[in-house]
Amino acid sequence: MGKIGIAIYRYLPLAVYGVLWIIAKISPLWKDTLRRRLALDLPPPFEGKTIWFHAASVGEVSTIAPLVAEVRRRFPYHRLFVSTMTVNGMKRARNVIGAAKIGLLPLDLLPAMRRMVTALKPQALIIGETELWPNLVIEAHRAGVKIVLVNGRISNKSLKWYRAFRGLIGKVLENFDCFLMRTEADGRRIRALGANRAKVQVTGNTKYDILPEPLSPEQRRRIRRRLGVDQDRPVITLGSIRQGEFSAILDALRPVIKAESPLVIVAPRHMTMLPVIKGLIASAGYSFAEIDSASPFGSGNAQSINFLLVAQMGRLLEMYAIADIAIIGGTFKPYGGHNPLESASQGAVTIVGPHIQNISDDIQYLRSHKCAFVIEASRLGQLVGELLEESSERQQIASRAIEAVKAKKGIASKCVDIMVNRGLLSD
Repeated sequence: MGKIGIAIYRYLPLAVYGVLWIIAKISPLWKDTLRRRLALDLPPPFEGKTIWFHAASVGEVSTIAPLVAEVRRRFPYHRLFVSTMTVNGMKRARNVIGAAKIGLLPLDLLPAMRRMVTALKPQALIIGETELWPNLVIEAHRAGVKIVLVNGRISNKSLKWYRAFRGLIGKVLENFDCFLMRTEADGRRIRALGANRAKVQVTGNTKYDILPEPLSPEQRRRIRRRLGVDQDRPVITLGSIRQGEFSAILDALRPVIKAESPLVIVAPRHMTMLPVIKGLIASAGYSFAEIDSASPFGSGNAQSINFLLVAQMGRLLEMYAIADIAIIGGTFKPYGGHNPLESASQGAVTIVGPHIQNISDDIQYLRSHKCAFVIEASRLGQLVGELLEESSERQQIASRAIEAVKAKKGIASKCVDIMVNRGLLSD
């Protein structure tokens, strides 16, 4: 079944490629995109060795960025090429990955992938997370390319889907030289799909390598001064708050606002939420101010208000850095959760709601170091109040959070060590 499935996948869509090729030649519509997706516009020839990285989109690009940087450091004369599945992924790659060529991955059609592999002639193909495109992998293997999966991730949901095509997936996995998986569970799952046990190694996730170092005490004091917040005033940051969450969080925090007078910073996931948030704050009788690109520190008198609204992208890390407590959005409604590691990296006590499907590994790790809490919105006020009353306990949690993040760093270097030791990367 595996061989038959591979044959069907590889050869049945050839007619589709032919039709798309004709459209790319004669139609002005989508011409540029189609040419790239069919590998008709190829990277220029390169005399030295090439290492090809592939990541699906924005999130995956961010997690392979430390790996690209580490490979660049060790192999400065190699050409590095990064492909993504999406235009947004390309934009992200250009922002966070230096000294590498960036391009779109062709459609996983045999002629397109064969042209791409032949043009690049890579020494190694390093694939992020779960991008198991059969023609990409098979054509690279046929060309003698070493193939590595990094930050390998197989969720329970995707495992069920892959098992339905286990014969095909198993044949694809045979072409890999190494699987560097995020967790033991991911390692077990990919072995269950047919990966060679000897090729599977659990290394952790390079996303910890992209987390910033905690801001220094002086940097934190400077931000507070510019905002006009007393150094001893409690600060609670609501990060990446999603639609429908703010109302419940606001109700839960009312007793805390009355008793402790914290500054509550609200950084919504989407700026379109701000009018609704303003209306809820005003209806509750609280005062607020706003920071944006025109006024990055507001009036400089945040001491006199209850809420500070962040209407500017890219400020969340600062707001976590000056916070005593961070409440992470996307977890109090069924969105699956947003990144809790940024707040932990800055030493904020991290609190999430019960909807943590997308971040369960991260939360489990932080909880194992006793620096994160999972709680229902109805109990949020009580927990926040207790934490604000216990400043020494809060400081201990902050120290544990910073150390927990620091302990996970260095994964990119570890991954490159493994690839070099296995002969998958060389000068």
